Amino acid sequence: MTANLRNLNALDFSYLIRQSHTFENLDTLHLVTNGEPLSFMGMASTLFAQKHTGIVLELDGKPLVVARAVQWQDEDFAQLQFINAMEPAESNNVAVLEALLKEIGAWGLTRVMGDISTDSIYLSDFRKANFIVWASHRSYSLSAPVLGASESSAWRTWTAKDYANMKTLYQRLVPSRIRQYEPMTRSKVLGKVISDASGNLTGYVDLDYGSKGLWAQLFLLPEASRPEVLEDLAGELYMEYGRPITFSARSYMPWLRLALDKLDAQASGERALIVRHLAIKDAKPEQAGETIFEKSPAEGGIFSAESQN
Repeated sequence: MTANLRNLNALDFSYLIRQSHTFENLDTLHLVTNGEPLSFMGMASTLFAQKHTGIVLELDGKPLVVARAVQWQDEDFAQLQFINAMEPAESNNVAVLEALLKEIGAWGLTRVMGDISTDSIYLSDFRKANFIVWASHRSYSLSAPVLGASESSAWRTWTAKDYANMKTLYQRLVPSRIRQYEPMTRSKVLGKVISDASGNLTGYVDLDYGSKGLWAQLFLLPEASRPEVLEDLAGELYMEYGRPITFSARSYMPWLRLALDKLDAQASGERALIVRHLAIKDAKPEQAGETIFEKSPAEGGIFSAESQN
């Protein structure tokens, strides 16, 4: 019989639950913050997605390959969630990806993004579906038992006064060719900044969190990337959020890993950051509005920065 493609539906739920342990995760950020996509909290977090779609390749009623993507609230791109094949090396995974991209194309978005292990058998399928690797990252997770807050932290919550200096630092650290994929901040909650003895901004951390953990993406100059600085930050964040913390270290800032490797943290393998363009758009995500420094959308507007004098 000939295999056919169809949309994922509610009748596939039992299959998804049974096979979830074999899924290739394509969204580390939401895995860290809300858990596995098919866990209770993972599924609950999907309620905040604007759109979602999935494709199944089946033969004689038996699923062979399944892939899913969502558009999270307030995001201008589609996010890959997972892919799974019964026989990854033998299945037509590219056909599933192309069908998924066709569905997403109807959403009016310009790109689809995700991250995948550089050792994954599926990475070649994404390349064949015209995804490109724009960078890579490694995550470092710290749980509550190894964290502690210092009496006086060098880190503080950012305010609107920091906007110009943060933008300058962002443009210094992030290559221009990838700024369309890497925003200065995701604007989820207020992050932290750190300065040197002369008051010059030397780094900041962008934050996102969910019921399971806190995601902390670091933007630090080499001179600020020291183990004690990161331990100080971890303690501050744990005291504030009460959740395990995962630092993300991008490949274009290699000095971060030298410092993070010295922490008592669980490091992930290398993960490729991938994107597929659906249309051409002159995006300028680094031009974030200064209103994100006044309140946090994730807190419903009640998380305000300190007043400006």
